[in-house]
This record gives sequence, structure tokens and C-alpha cells, in this order.
Amino acid sequence: MKRVLTGIIAAPIVLGIVYFSSPALFMLFVAAITLIGIHEYFTIIDRIGISGFPILAMILGFLLLLSFYFNGDFMLEWGLLASVSLFATWFIQEDNPKIAIDQISFTLFGILYIAGLGGYYLLIRNLEDGGRLICFLLIIVWLGDISAYYWGKRFGKKPLAPIISPNKTMEGAIAGLAGSILAGAIAGYWFLDIELEHCLLVALICGTIGQFGDLSESLLKRHTGIKHSGDLLPGHGGILDRIDSLLFAGPAFYCYIKFAL
Repeated sequence: MKRVLTGIIAAPIVLGIVYFSSPALFMLFVAAITLIGIHEYFTIIDRIGISGFPILAMILGFLLLLSFYFNGDFMLEWGLLASVSLFATWFIQEDNPKIAIDQISFTLFGILYIAGLGGYYLLIRNLEDGGRLICFLLIIVWLGDISAYYWGKRFGKKPLAPIISPNKTMEGAIAGLAGSILAGAIAGYWFLDIELEHCLLVALICGTIGQFGDLSESLLKRHTGIKHSGDLLPGHGGILDRIDSLLFAGPAFYCYIKFAL
């Protein structure tokens, strides 16, 4: 029940912010979600003894989002800053050299995983009718997640990836794709002036890649022995538990819109 209530309350708020907010306000919204996600990520990896550099990661994550906000104009500069600051931070702290590469690598991975993938939503927002495009994508991924969860819970029998996530099933994955495709057809008709075949194809692509995003976060949680990334969202877990599919679907959606339309 908590899961349903949280979704009913949160979904209209998110869609409203995406559709009606200015580009700057949307940037701050994405930044807030990203910083919470980075915090959850470091809480997760701390369970396996890797502390990393969470404060630096949040700073670099925010700067990376700024680069996306300006259409990637400062990516090269960000790469140089990230490389130097990560090694300099370890050097100043004079931490154990045996785990230096682990700390630096896990920190950089967290930044790129959350801010690097999440930043594509800023690129989409900068496109013509970007607010509608993101709403379309959110509906595709959300309905796919809902279909996979409830159908898999009720009818799922054959495990999809038992080593990574024992509760996910083939039946749920297929239902998730069907839900995404249905959402693509309906939402495309409501939101976008795009041919039906493009709506269906992008729904299939994003629905598929979104499930890989879900499995990727499941792998991270399995590696660290936790069930949820946090407890911020009642019935759902943490922010990462809710954006895992979206992190992978966003770049795929942007590339399709940019190069196929």
C-alpha cells in the first residue's frame, strides 16, 4: 500500500516539475536527485569497506551536470579537473596506498553512473519540446516497471537473472516490455507529434535498456548485501531504487531522438 501511495503522490509532482519548470529549475531538480543518489551510493559501497570521496564526488557530480546544462561545452575541462582532484584528494589525505585505486575508481564510477547518465535528461530538456519528451520517457519507464513488478510478482516463475536478482522473472521482464510499448503508443499520441512506429520503437529500446539499468543496480546491491539503496521513499526504497532504469534509458532516448528523428 505504501508503494502505491508514494507513486500516486510523487508521479504528478515529478511530471509537473518536468513539464512546467524552467530549464534552470529543472537543472536544480536533477541536481537534487543526483546528489541524493550519490550519497546513497557511498552509503552502499561503505558496506564493503570502500569509503571513497563522497564530498568531492558531489562537487564533481554537480559540475558535470552544469556541463550537461550547457550542452556539454565543458566536458574536457571537467575530465581534467576530475582526474587531478581525485588523485590530489587521495594524496592530501595520505590514505592507505593499497586501496588508493579502489577509492579513486569507485568514486569516479559513482559520479559517472549517477551524474554522467542522469545528465542526459538536461540534454533532452534543452531540445525543442524537451519537457514533453521527458514526460513521454518517464511514462514509458514507469509503466514498464509497474507492469514488470506486479505481473512478475503474481505470475512470475522462471528467474531472469537468479545470481543478480532472484526475485526478477522472465514473465515480469516480458510484461515490463509490453507495458513500455503500450505506454509508448498511448503517451506518444497524447504528448508528441511523432509517428507511431517511432514511439513504439523507442519504447521497446528504452524499456529493454531500462531493465538492464534495474539489473545493474541490483548487482551493486547484491555485491554489498543490501535490499534497498535507502528508505527515503516509503514502499520503494531509496532514490537509486527509483531512478536505476531511468539512468540507462535517458541516454538511449536522447541518442534516438538526436540521430533517428
